[in-house]
This record gives sequence, structure tokens and C-alpha cells, in this order.
Amino acid sequence: MGGERFPVRRLNRMLAILLSEMQDLTDEGRELPIRWHIVHLYSSSQLAKIVALRRGMNPEIAAIAAALHDLGDVVTQKHESHAEAAEKPVRDFFERYHSRTEGKLPEVTVEEGEKIIKAIVKHSEKEVYSDDPLVELLKDVDSFDGYLHGVKPEGARLERCQRVMNELGIETG
Repeated sequence: MGGERFPVRRLNRMLAILLSEMQDLTDEGRELPIRWHIVHLYSSSQLAKIVALRRGMNPEIAAIAAALHDLGDVVTQKHESHAEAAEKPVRDFFERYHSRTEGKLPEVTVEEGEKIIKAIVKHSEKEVYSDDPLVELLKDVDSFDGYLHGVKPEGARLERCQRVMNELGIETG
């Protein structure tokens, strides 16, 4: 720790942009209220930092992926195929972030952006296990965060919740 700042300046700006863009959206035509998405994206990003630290991964990249993982749902207003639908909205979001920060904060590199987008596009495939640590982290975090918000985990989501709880030393009783 050493007293230095936790490296999340880009994430914090992105969360501020997301909130400003989402707070005026209406619930009309949505399967879930916009406030659900806001809370889920914020809490997922916090949980992603914790799990990333536990797994020795970059906490900011993990948290950015988690903060943006349901952007396809927010933009299309539909949960079905929202992960696949997120690629363009996430790319567009990165462009808005870069233009709003005007060099005051580091950009998301092409390599970082591609890793994040890959994880987001694959995050709904909970029953598929890959060798990509960021993809697996995002699937695990999305499953566990949903559980913490009262969504009943079943099948692969349940397995992922149990894995995260075990990793974090949480008794499942």
C-alpha cells in the first residue's frame, strides 16, 4: 500500500460520466429500471476491484469492464443478447471518455479496450469457462453481484458465486 493513491482515476471519471449519462434515462420500455443498472454497474465495479486484487489482476481494468458490462442492456433496453450488443456502445463510450478528459487522464489503450470489450461480450456465457482471466472475472463478478442484489443464482451462476465466496473466505454455511 505504501500510502500512494489506488490507481482508479480513469475508472472514477468513467463512473461519473456513466452516472451523468444514465440519470436522465427513463424506465419506459425497459425490462429493469435504470436505477437497477446504475446500482449494479457501480457495485460490480467495486466487487471487481476486490476480486482482481485477490487474483493478482489489474483492479482498474477489471472495474472498468464491470462498470461497462451491461451497457448493451442500457442502450438497447433489452436484456436478451445485451452482452453481444455492448461492443459498439462500449467503443463509443471510450471515445466520449477520451474527448471529455482531453489528455488530463490516461486514455484506455487499444489493447486494454480490446480486453475489456472481449470480457463484456462474453460475460453472459456463464456456463462456458475460458482461459481468459478477465472474461472469467467478469462472469464471476456479475454472478456474485446479482446474488448480493437478491437474484437467485442457479446453475453456472451458483457455481460462480460459490467460487467467489470461497476465494474471499466467506462461509457459505
